[in-house]
Amino acid sequence: MQTFLPYASFTKCASCLDNKRLGKQRVEAYQIINNLIKKPDRWYTHPAVQMWVNYEEALKLYYDTILFEWIKRGFRNNMSIYIISSNHLKFPPWLGEKKFHNSHRSNLLRKDYEFYSRYNWNISSDLEYFWPSKEEI
Repeated sequence: MQTFLPYASFTKCASCLDNKRLGKQRVEAYQIINNLIKKPDRWYTHPAVQMWVNYEEALKLYYDTILFEWIKRGFRNNMSIYIISSNHLKFPPWLGEKKFHNSHRSNLLRKDYEFYSRYNWNISSDLEYFWPSKEEI
């Protein structure tokens, strides 16, 4: 369970993902949204879900951005697109935090070094995920 955010820009995140991870992000972001606004399941307490608490509209925007990139690449979309409420849209404070984004870059490098090394992130591929908590930001 993960939303990959190597950048603060959702568009930049979506465009940099390889097809395999981009496809998985559609499902994983959707599952996190469902955990937060519909029916919590065993993943509800996972840090990848908890970091989006109170930022559900931003998560929907991330999800939609992933879907738009998926379609742009020529893949067939069979998932619903959300209508985002700009009145309720607020972004999490960890968006833009270097430690957070570097941990995602590192993990993407570990998953597919050949693909992700093209971005010249100049980051080690052995960093653990940084899971933001309200106390750390």
